[in-house]
Amino acid sequence: MLGAASRNWTKNDAHATNKRHVTIATRSHVRFVQSGDLHWEEYVRTGPTPAPTPDPVARAQRPLLLLHGLSDSCRTWNRIVPALAVGRRVVALDLPGHGKSGRPDATYDPAFYARTVSLWLEMLRAEDSDFDSFDVVGHSLGGGIAQRLLLESVGPRIARLGLVSAGGLGTEVALPLRLAAMSGAIELTSQYLMGVGTRAGMRVLGGDFDAEDRAHLASVNARAGTARALARTLKSALDYKGQREHLLDHAHRLERLPPIRVFWGDKDQVIPVAHAHAVLRFVDGATVRRFAKAGHYPHREAALDLLPELTSFLDEEQPEPRVRFGSRSPRAESRQAASSSFGRLAKAG
Repeated sequence: MLGAASRNWTKNDAHATNKRHVTIATRSHVRFVQSGDLHWEEYVRTGPTPAPTPDPVARAQRPLLLLHGLSDSCRTWNRIVPALAVGRRVVALDLPGHGKSGRPDATYDPAFYARTVSLWLEMLRAEDSDFDSFDVVGHSLGGGIAQRLLLESVGPRIARLGLVSAGGLGTEVALPLRLAAMSGAIELTSQYLMGVGTRAGMRVLGGDFDAEDRAHLASVNARAGTARALARTLKSALDYKGQREHLLDHAHRLERLPPIRVFWGDKDQVIPVAHAHAVLRFVDGATVRRFAKAGHYPHREAALDLLPELTSFLDEEQPEPRVRFGSRSPRAESRQAASSSFGRLAKAG
């Protein structure tokens, strides 16, 4: 279903594009998938069609799927979407429990998110063969879900995987999130605080959101069911040690990894930038780009620096990465170390 309202960008709007006479229209869609409505926005170039290019890579730009982070919405990408949509089809999803999507009574664990997104992508493919192959860029929670998509039926069709301050690449995460994950109070008592809490959180975390974006996010997060989705997402993803799930927990089940590039802000207060370079220790062929002045939202706080890095990654040939032999997730290594220590103590006894 096409939304009645469309938003337009022009060359003068927030980092839209350096090209003149280009307008990007936003088309809103809603469809029921698995257990609730999913809302997404599609970004379409409505200005003049660019002249044909002899470059076969440029002619074959794949659709791009954008997945936002926890308690965020698809509008988080509005600093970079206009430029990305000049040369490709871009869709940005509101994850279940977020934005304008539904709030079903679901588990909100990584498998639920990945399965729902996968079913939605299968639906898009059935209607449009453009989605036979596509790229995915995920931020924070969305980055973790993007990794989980590799296990789904759509996994082999993911041509590029961009991870922006992503979950699932290490253990550490901000203490307030770990404490919230261990508390059962959020689901029961926090819904009436979601709007106020969203505004407070945006002030703390930054992200360079303007007044319109802050108002939108506070409004959608105040919808009934948001606190339940938040509480269950945190509980399934985190415990007192930090993040429960890691890419290496599932990498052995994959026949191949798509090219991977990791983007991170040096001043990230949510997930430490050390996770970006940790990727290089266990994935041979992955690449990392850091942004010195950005925090947890480099796609907003360093949009002009991130854009050329992202577009070159999406459009140019990339090496196919491989998991380094013997690599294990941090928790698996901890379990192995504990088991070895126990074995030594048993022998000594």
